[in-house]
Amino acid sequence: MLNNYKIHNLESGITLITVPNENVNTINTIVYFPVGSRYETSADNGISHFIEHMMFKGTEKRSNTLELSTELDAMGAIYNAYTGKDLTAYYIKSSKDYTEKNIEILSDMVCNSKFDLEEINKERGVIIQEMKRYEDLPEYYVEDIFEQLMFGETDSLGQMIIGTQENLKNFTREQFINYKNLHYFGENCFICIVGNFKEENILKLVKEKFVFNFNAKREDQVEKLRMGVKREMTQNEPKIKIIYKDIEQAHLKLGFPSFSYFNSESYKMSLFSAVFGECMSSRLFINIREKQSLCYHIGSGNDRYQDIGIFSVSSGLDKNRINEALNLIKKELIDVRDNGITEEEVKKAKSIILGRMDVALEDTSNVAEFFGRQYLLQNKIITPEEKKEIINKITVNEINDIIKKIIDFKKVNLAIIGPYKTSEDFLKILNS
Repeated sequence: MLNNYKIHNLESGITLITVPNENVNTINTIVYFPVGSRYETSADNGISHFIEHMMFKGTEKRSNTLELSTELDAMGAIYNAYTGKDLTAYYIKSSKDYTEKNIEILSDMVCNSKFDLEEINKERGVIIQEMKRYEDLPEYYVEDIFEQLMFGETDSLGQMIIGTQENLKNFTREQFINYKNLHYFGENCFICIVGNFKEENILKLVKEKFVFNFNAKREDQVEKLRMGVKREMTQNEPKIKIIYKDIEQAHLKLGFPSFSYFNSESYKMSLFSAVFGECMSSRLFINIREKQSLCYHIGSGNDRYQDIGIFSVSSGLDKNRINEALNLIKKELIDVRDNGITEEEVKKAKSIILGRMDVALEDTSNVAEFFGRQYLLQNKIITPEEKKEIINKITVNEINDIIKKIIDFKKVNLAIIGPYKTSEDFLKILNS
């Protein structure tokens, strides 16, 4: 059933992906635009996320947030939006009985939002509070600190998605309108609709409802990233960034440059990460949490952008035993680099990855993300069956060869939030 998708290139420039499923009673519409913090300058950093908020603040037809939310709530809909470094997305999931309303409301938001100055001024404070809340959650904030360190604070991938307080306080309505017009138009609009529908009805509704004020040509930067341009990293020694915070539990993220969306090697890294630190029977969980009681949370991840990836380990740790924990994390990384993982672990990793995929794709929201994000970011779609075939062919030797390439302590990055004023001890551990 998940092979039964179609890509429609509409005259308006909009790309529409339809994935029909007669076995559900819902329709899930998600609209993507290739715009996020990596497309911003330091002067407008944070504007993509701010605009996402403003899309819920009223149109000519629905004058404010209350009118919009009341209508959606009356449908029993699930709705929201999010901004990333490489895209912004808006979605509504509703009963199939509200198919027309689902599509009409979402189109009204992204095509006709007013950007009322009074609402802009109110939302500044809301987003600044969102920023402060995030900074008070070190287990999440350390993620951004890590990417600032790895890529540089003024780099397109190092910038915070939420932006800076100075920018948030000073954005003008004219900036919002100009920035929206630069990125929100037909050719930059990718829509994925999953659920129980008649395709001809969906095509008719999208063509009628998604009408932008003007059209433009997609930016070269967007197309280069969609076609797989590579980022070259020139790091030859460990980098550390410490954020002092008087808290009881320290939080760290340690990682290395890895493979992008476009690199088939990323599948091998995903299998490695699954057994190294993504489950309760993983090496990190057993050896550092269960045996040593050094932390509550520890795990690894294989994050990917269009031009680069990151393999990392993150943890919340006993602040008084962080040196011991860091030494053990390094020991586990060196051991797996030098000795590899086993055939049994590869079998387990494949079961984890394929099982998670099957579970996730039972939900139409995840199906919409699976197809929509792939096409926006990679300019192609690999079906679940095709992914399974790729994964099942990977061998233990291939994975172990990749691990040796990635775990290089000359290219390690370490971000820590905790009650520490210097990085000397941590640097000694990484260099030892």
